[in-house]
Amino acid sequence: MKKVFLYLYPIEEYQRVLTFSDKYYIEHNLERPEIVLNECIKKRYIDNGYEVVIANYPDKEVFGINLENISRIINTDVTFKEASGYREDGSEKPIEEVKYPSEEFLLEQVGNVDEIVVGGFHVYDCVKRVAEHFYEKGIDTMVDLELTDLLYTVYRQSYFNKEIYNPANYKQYMIALGLRCGERLEEIHDNLNKRFGSPIYRFNDYEPTISVEEVFKDEKRGLRR
Repeated sequence: MKKVFLYLYPIEEYQRVLTFSDKYYIEHNLERPEIVLNECIKKRYIDNGYEVVIANYPDKEVFGINLENISRIINTDVTFKEASGYREDGSEKPIEEVKYPSEEFLLEQVGNVDEIVVGGFHVYDCVKRVAEHFYEKGIDTMVDLELTDLLYTVYRQSYFNKEIYNPANYKQYMIALGLRCGERLEEIHDNLNKRFGSPIYRFNDYEPTISVEEVFKDEKRGLRR
């Protein structure tokens, strides 16, 4: 059985906007998120027999992923310049000028696979598009939401487990977060269904191992970025 963890587009431009200086992490007694990311890739996937495949733009270097964690690097059919929502002068492109990488081109390079887990950038855009393409081809597919751009906040929470991704626990976290922000439970569930209603998220395939009340028991980690 061939299992792949596919991580999309780990480039400096995407990761730098979500991280702070070394001083910040020292002052708040936090690990740097890229260290956590690499530990999770090893413990969740490499140690469980997954091949780690990195998909990247042909005009960009891999950033933030340790080389020893990478089995293969595949390229997109478009450059970062073509895929970016901004021109080189910093102005925003109209949507018709933005080119998405071909999901089928990525699938062809990944090759025959029985099970695939997708992470990377960006959770509500490319990650969703690629995962749904694999799912529609009949492949056992799941998105590891904690190893997308959501990682940079969620890894601070006490429920977070470097060794295991449980979608039901992530859902508990989202419910707890909504309640903490003053949302009604019905409203939270409606929002979750709208955002994560696709079968690629697998919320209903797992049982939670943590209650909503336990999610924020360690207040030192907080919610702020």
